[in-house]
Amino acid sequence: MKSANFDSEKSHGKLDKVPLPCWDLGDLYEARDSKKLSEDIRFLDKVCEEFESKYQGKIEANKDAEFLYQSLQEFESIELRKNRIISYAYLLHQTNLNDPVIGKFFGDCDTKFKSWEAKLVFFENQLSQIPESTLKIMLDKNTDLERYGHYLGSCQKFKPHVLPLEMEKYSKDNSILKSSWVRLFDATISSIKCQVGNKALTLEQTLAMLQSGKRKKRKRAFHALSNEFEERSAVFALITNTLVKGKEVDDNWRKFPSPQSSRHLNNEIEDKVVEALQESVVNSYPDISHRFYQLKSQLLGLKKMQYWDRVAPLPMAPQNKVPWEKAVETVEYAFSAFSPQFASLAKQFFDNPWIDVPVREGKSGGGFCHPTVADAHPYILLNYQNRTRDVMVLAHELGHGVHQFLARDKGEILSRTSLTLAETASVFGEMLTFESLLEKATNPRERFALIAEKLDDMINTVIRQMSFYEFETRLHYQRREGELTPGDIGKIWLETQTECLGPAFRFNEDYNSFWSYIPHFIHVPFYVYAYSFGQLLSLTLFGIYKEQSEGFEQKYLDLLEAGGSRPYHEVLEPFGIDIAEPGFWDVGLTVIKNYIDQLEEMYPEILD
Repeated sequence: MKSANFDSEKSHGKLDKVPLPCWDLGDLYEARDSKKLSEDIRFLDKVCEEFESKYQGKIEANKDAEFLYQSLQEFESIELRKNRIISYAYLLHQTNLNDPVIGKFFGDCDTKFKSWEAKLVFFENQLSQIPESTLKIMLDKNTDLERYGHYLGSCQKFKPHVLPLEMEKYSKDNSILKSSWVRLFDATISSIKCQVGNKALTLEQTLAMLQSGKRKKRKRAFHALSNEFEERSAVFALITNTLVKGKEVDDNWRKFPSPQSSRHLNNEIEDKVVEALQESVVNSYPDISHRFYQLKSQLLGLKKMQYWDRVAPLPMAPQNKVPWEKAVETVEYAFSAFSPQFASLAKQFFDNPWIDVPVREGKSGGGFCHPTVADAHPYILLNYQNRTRDVMVLAHELGHGVHQFLARDKGEILSRTSLTLAETASVFGEMLTFESLLEKATNPRERFALIAEKLDDMINTVIRQMSFYEFETRLHYQRREGELTPGDIGKIWLETQTECLGPAFRFNEDYNSFWSYIPHFIHVPFYVYAYSFGQLLSLTLFGIYKEQSEGFEQKYLDLLEAGGSRPYHEVLEPFGIDIAEPGFWDVGLTVIKNYIDQLEEMYPEILD
């Protein structure tokens, strides 16, 4: 078993010494020039051509279940190998965004990846064309094939949107252009240096200053960010216009009825479910975000808040830093109280070099958990800055990690969970950690501050992410009328954020460019509603756990182990949950409202 690596040049280039663990990607490949990586690239060049020659034009008309099963086994083996290569290249790049040599390596791997996908694109297209009655007979006859039943059914749903094969190949080959625009966005973001006083700070460090207890410091950070975003606004607008237009062209060719439709289909969720979620969350703005921020403005002693006050800590909030070791201890304790198995799986990420923790120049911002491949393990990227919020991010990403680790036994194809359910485990991990901290807090002011900070996070996850979805929706529709200037995009941004955050704020034009640094709009359009979905579903699951914990642990672990092998309604059935029911989303929203009620009840006591 490897120990945590604190400074591995092999895995991510030469770094300044940092007292925090960094990941080692050696479980994927030892280095960019490793013999194994070169062999795998040559193998894939050969095997993808062989697979194409063997199966192209022979899937949809063949009624032999064993033949179909064999093709799926071979396809999955290829997927495993090519996903390992692109995972390694991507993760290496995410900690070295400013390194042109590693940028070239990632670009070359991505080009190879796209070329392999172009050779394989026929396969899922042909799976979608198998007559439904024929597929049912084959699944009934072959128990081995049956394990792929949900995957095959998902492929069938794309049938109306499949293009002729030559066009599909062209689309795959041409997708390298989209990847290049995404890389330009990442490189532009990673190059940002904000001048705050006499310090030149990274984007992550400057964003962290918005959570300072000193208002003047927050204001300086805000204006430094605004200056940097505004200076690059033409570049960000060009990237956004290009990618949104490209998506429109692709959607039109594939006959998707709306800009969001392809995302819903990939997420295996019905349009009406997302529309019900959107309606419920937007209708809750006055009673959740507007009400909370009005209370927060009173607590901060402000008649009107500026944007730089949105995530400010309350005066009674503890100002102590949370060292990494304490964060690990906190999350391990919370997970153990729920499930020893859940905690044991999470502990592997601490015992092995699977997490990249410190902030550093050239590293991707925020946090994520990458599943890599089914015969390896996930990797987690953080930008840890000793805040309570960073502890919650750790719990969030570890939730993903445990989920992905449990699902890997399903294999490369079936372990991939749709985005909506993927966010469930992460948010559940956050709730476990929050409740654990709340139980230990005996001082009323400390409890008040914890609940208020959690509400800040919940509103970010549910309310604000849905406002991002509203922003994207309006952006994509308005782009269809013509190219949008930075000012046009800023206007849409300000409209949606004003609606979401409410009358407690006074916004000005300096805030118009803050849409530009949010990566989800570029990397995965319309991803953001998955956060709202996951948070509200997790709040419902957490409520069930608190009311009736007996038997819950195993049902929850079964949900995670299912990965992408079963539809969402099947894995949620043991909990008695039906998200298609009218009013389902109001259950989770009511939990958030109840937390605000608690703050309002405690408010007079806190003032004494």
